[in-house]
Amino acid sequence: MALSRRHFMAAGAAACTGALCGCAQSPATGRSFFAGMGGDINDDIKLGQQEHAKLVKSFGGVYEDRKLQSYVDSIGRKLAAHSEMPTLPYSFTIANSPIVNAFALPGGPVTVTRGLLALCNSEAELAGVLGHEIGHVTARHTAERQGQGMLAQLGVAALAIATGSNELASMASQGAQTMLQSYSRDQESEADALGARYMERTGYDVDKMVTFLDSLHSYSVVDGRMAGLPDGKVDDFNMMATHPRTVDRVRDAARLASGVRQVDPLVNREPYLNAINDLLFGDDPKQGMVVGTRFTHPELRFEFTVPDGFRITNGERSVRAQNPDGAVIVFDMAQTRAASMTSYLGREWAANAGLSGVEALTINGQEAATATTRGKAGNTVVDVRLLAIRKDENEVFRLVFLTPPALTARLSEPFRRTTYSFRRLSTAEAAAIQPLRLVVTYVRPGETVDSLARSFPFDRWNRDWFRLLNQLQENDPVKAGQVVKMIMAREGARG
Repeated sequence: MALSRRHFMAAGAAACTGALCGCAQSPATGRSFFAGMGGDINDDIKLGQQEHAKLVKSFGGVYEDRKLQSYVDSIGRKLAAHSEMPTLPYSFTIANSPIVNAFALPGGPVTVTRGLLALCNSEAELAGVLGHEIGHVTARHTAERQGQGMLAQLGVAALAIATGSNELASMASQGAQTMLQSYSRDQESEADALGARYMERTGYDVDKMVTFLDSLHSYSVVDGRMAGLPDGKVDDFNMMATHPRTVDRVRDAARLASGVRQVDPLVNREPYLNAINDLLFGDDPKQGMVVGTRFTHPELRFEFTVPDGFRITNGERSVRAQNPDGAVIVFDMAQTRAASMTSYLGREWAANAGLSGVEALTINGQEAATATTRGKAGNTVVDVRLLAIRKDENEVFRLVFLTPPALTARLSEPFRRTTYSFRRLSTAEAAAIQPLRLVVTYVRPGETVDSLARSFPFDRWNRDWFRLLNQLQENDPVKAGQVVKMIMAREGARG
């Protein structure tokens, strides 16, 4: 969440809009389909270029590392050159987000997050991801999807309260999630087959599509457990939800696409690990940091904790936490001229929302106020609790708690704990927060999985994360001289 004194919540949306419909064909698949945004490939290109910067911005902007960016771009362009549409204006961008995801826009823009780069263990695995996304482009899946009436909504999705105003904004990246989720399983399998085809033509080991999918599922399990989610729900908040695929489907797609047994295919593990050495891991402190159920912002000097079972997603202008049952917490900031927080609630923030139970509070020494109403999140009726906390004379912190009515009573006490967890950080506390880095190193004689994992910052999940990042099974040992990925604060870098 990159907020400053001049950067506050602004309502807006960047939806893909009203293009002409027509019949189109994909040169990659040979299929004809009804295209909601027009049959001409130039419509794809125009839409992709129009929305790319907005979508990348919603995922934290561009990750500033020219050398790594050039490396990723070179892999993507080699794959694209072996596609059926090599002359499209492809681009391959790294987004500054810890979320593990990748997405393609029509006409050529492909984006991978640095979170995904951290999970990959070889150049061939990354090539599998990029090839899959190129497959979505060459199959023209977005045009086909729009022809089926599923328009992609990119940018900021507004959440209306009782008056229908757009004051509450959910995560901008939710628009991207909506777009990616609308790919059918058949389209995902088709993108796998095309990606495998491009990998085989470029010389990459096609089987690495499967090893990455194994890592992706393991990540969803570990990350979901840390968030307090039951195992059956762990795929609801990450790339496994937006790219619904199974290992068997990917393996079948790879076999069909390759058709021949590869001899000495490219894997390039060590060159890849060298490229991602010192990669920023987790949240960028400039945007605020998620640590389990706690959100902390060292630059703006505040923190709060959400209830167990809620998954926090950090966005450009807001922070969103959601549990599997549909309850949502949204945090943002706004300007105010109000003399009191109760006045701010009733006169500025929700003047026409029919507030009830307006109450002045003091939260860890800060002036605050709360009130309730009933509204809508999309087409769903929800109970709404608004909380405003004074930052200074001109600014206010805001928390919105949204619950399906059946859950409101049960979540009342957990939401109260979240309310009183909000506090300001001292200068020393903020300065002590260090970003995490992915460090590539060698196992020293005598070191074990346990001794190496001990330095990880994930408490009881340290071993899980070490094994996940290094693709180790439960009983796999490490050996002296083995190259491994470590996670540590910058100041604690291993010598």
